[in-house]
Amino acid sequence: MKNFEEKYNLIVKIGNALHKFGCSSLRVETYIQDVAKHIGVEVSCQVTTNTLNYQVEDPQTKERQVLLQYIPLGSNNLGKLADLHKQIRKAFKEGHDYETITQNIDKVIEKKKIYNEFTLALAYTIIPPSFLGLIGASWVTLWFSFLMGFIGYLITKGVSRFNTSRYTVEFYTAFICSFIGCLCKYFIPELDVIELSLASVILYVPGLTISIALEEISFNQFNSGSGFLFNSIMIFLKLFIGVYLGMALGHFFFGLEEDVYINEIPQWVHFIALPALSAGLGVVFNTKLKDLLIGLFLAVIAFWGPMIFQNNIGWIFGTFISAFLITFLSILLSKWRNVPPSVYLLQGIVILVPGSRLFMGLSNQFSNDPIIDNPSIGTSGLLMFCAIVVGMLVAYSTYYPNLDNRDEVI
Repeated sequence: MKNFEEKYNLIVKIGNALHKFGCSSLRVETYIQDVAKHIGVEVSCQVTTNTLNYQVEDPQTKERQVLLQYIPLGSNNLGKLADLHKQIRKAFKEGHDYETITQNIDKVIEKKKIYNEFTLALAYTIIPPSFLGLIGASWVTLWFSFLMGFIGYLITKGVSRFNTSRYTVEFYTAFICSFIGCLCKYFIPELDVIELSLASVILYVPGLTISIALEEISFNQFNSGSGFLFNSIMIFLKLFIGVYLGMALGHFFFGLEEDVYINEIPQWVHFIALPALSAGLGVVFNTKLKDLLIGLFLAVIAFWGPMIFQNNIGWIFGTFISAFLITFLSILLSKWRNVPPSVYLLQGIVILVPGSRLFMGLSNQFSNDPIIDNPSIGTSGLLMFCAIVVGMLVAYSTYYPNLDNRDEVI
């Protein structure tokens, strides 16, 4: 009985840790099945954004255990996810006992973040100007976006003191940054508040989450996929309402003129902004330095890939090819470095996904001079999402022709 209890508790601990560190529901289920094969039990599990349900059975003794859990939504912590993957793989290769495996998993969970608070604050500060350096902006807007990034860091740290922080941080960041942007525009009329507000919340725009949702729905994971999708919609609404209310209050107090979009950023800035954005995202998601540098190669594909095909075959084909290459190379790199594919996938996909493109389309609600003057931006964003999801699915099916008989992930 004790042996079965150890196996059951080990599966629960691994599943909860994977979910906590941001592993998608589909991969958590796949991972648990592979662990169960190694320890000689049969597992049925259901994973959604907020639940983890297990049914574990010993095929020899017919002992069975069932657990239904409600757990908080996980967050992307790629450094701990990579460490967890290595610890489990090492444990089964070297034949560790269950107590040792459990202790090693606890060490990963309790491990401190790779980067200190100064580095994290620097990452928050450089992400907004790096984003504006890629999409274009005026120089004065670009310089002020450094301030917005640091304010976003302060808001995140301040709100995190409260239990409801994971539900309100997007709204408070959008509201406060957009209002402060209006205050700055009162003294410097050349500022573009819409771009400044967008850059300040770009870290929270859930483009990656939407892509994960569509990917899981494509694999018939409807419970978790719909959960991720509705979570993304709620984040979009909180960001949109926060920006809208902040700008409405700012215009009421300061009587500002309408924004005019001006791009003064030269092309060479892209070669600085892209590595800075990729590095900033890597620090925020606690990616190890070596993995962060390797992931920069995928960020280059994500940014310049669609542009290569834009004038000839079209940006939809370019997006599809880029998504395919990013996903396929993420799998290859993960095998080489012995880490989960999501460690590299995030740095590429988060730049490729059109979450920011859809959010920029909301500028039509604020101004007659939107950042992107395109009435079909919603349709183009949907097509881009479809190209990304299909590209990811084709990459998975290419590497794993038969998903049920693939090489074990651990």
